[in-house]
Amino acid sequence: MESTSGRESNLRVPLSEVVADCVKRWFKDTLKEAKSGDINMQVLVGQMYCSGYGVPRDAQKVFFVS
Repeated sequence: MESTSGRESNLRVPLSEVVADCVKRWFKDTLKEAKSGDINMQVLVGQMYCSGYGVPRDAQKVFFVS
């Protein structure tokens, strides 16, 4: 199928980049809630640090969200 505009092909972003950006934003939002005292979000942040989901793996930060 032909594009109606030559600009459309320039605006495409690989799906992997879109997903990676969403995961990073999810981590940031989760960390904010964890720091505000939400226990469930604190556990989730620890799991994210442990697995490296949305953030580089960091065994030290798994247990200390501040």
